[in-house]
Amino acid sequence: MVYTIKEAAAKTELAPHTLRYYEEEKLLPYVKRDANGYRIYTEEDLSWIEVISCLRDANVSITDLKEMMNLSKGDKEVLSERIDILEAHQKKLQEQQEELKKTEEMVTIKINHLKQLENMDLSSLNKQKLC
Repeated sequence: MVYTIKEAAAKTELAPHTLRYYEEEKLLPYVKRDANGYRIYTEEDLSWIEVISCLRDANVSITDLKEMMNLSKGDKEVLSERIDILEAHQKKLQEQQEELKKTEEMVTIKINHLKQLENMDLSSLNKQKLC
């Protein structure tokens, strides 16, 4: 089955201009055109878009995506390079996750502290202790 850009955008939940941008950036180099020059997207194109979207959601840069796309055209020997790119990004995500966990813990402590204060007579407390 083939899809127009509007249909592909709806299926992937991306804007048509995003699909055009990905094509311009050579992230979707195999998108074909019909007799009138309109883009037509295949199921394989939609699968690539899904992977690109997922990686973009994980903050993988366009540069890294391009490199991975170029490497995907190679043979088995370049698989390790693709793995290296993803592992480096995975490490960044894990570091971000650790930072977010620390922040979440601090927010939880703060909420609990404020809930305790909510049940107290605050008129006798020093205002600095309210933070």
